[in-house]
Amino acid sequence: MADTVKLDSIVSTAATLSPVDPLIEPRPVLRLLVVACLFAVAGGYMDAYSYLAHGHVFANAQTGNFVLFSVEASQGHWSQAVRHLPPIAASSLGVAVATWLAVHAEKGILRATLFCQAFELAILAALAAVGARLPDASVVPLLSFVAALQYTSLNRVGAWPFSSAMMTGNLRDVTAGLVQWSAGRETAANRSKAITLTLICVSFVIGALSGGCYTRLDGIHALVPCVVIVATGFLLTCWERRRAQASTSTSTD
Repeated sequence: MADTVKLDSIVSTAATLSPVDPLIEPRPVLRLLVVACLFAVAGGYMDAYSYLAHGHVFANAQTGNFVLFSVEASQGHWSQAVRHLPPIAASSLGVAVATWLAVHAEKGILRATLFCQAFELAILAALAAVGARLPDASVVPLLSFVAALQYTSLNRVGAWPFSSAMMTGNLRDVTAGLVQWSAGRETAANRSKAITLTLICVSFVIGALSGGCYTRLDGIHALVPCVVIVATGFLLTCWERRRAQASTSTSTD
């Protein structure tokens, strides 16, 4: 019982910890988890697509781009090395834009999360239509930009931070949660944390597998499934916000 009360307390105060305030309180954790898993699928899909279809450059995993840049540079392959720099810059720009929107968005009028998701959807739809005719140097930075919008604007499920584009932090938190759960520390919270982040990791792997398979089958239209996934996540986020707003209006009447 004490663990349940503590978990409820953590969830109820989670919004104050998130720099982008993804959803209006009270945050419905289960439905938000569905949205998070969809965007994790999209994150894995984009990275697999970018790596296979556009010159073995990562869209999301900027650590990988730093490593590949360093390896190529150490061998004197500068023309290959510099290909990994634009995605890094584009990712930083995406984080800056999402954070700026979060700081300046008016509450109840413009929500940074929905705006970022709409922007991501528009860019992915455009790339799905004409990306096969664009050079790699244009496509990959655009993917890096929208991926940064995605993981910056939607970065928390209930009390737990997560990333929909990179799994290192998620894997760390899953492992820590499992160890603390097995040790009997805050068992309800750590069990929920481990299960939640495991589902997100599995979703990312499913997205990467799907992206890898479909890109090999149909490179020209390979982004179309990703657009459908992001569109579904966007619509669910809109629906969830309307539910939250309706609940808030009802409670104040």
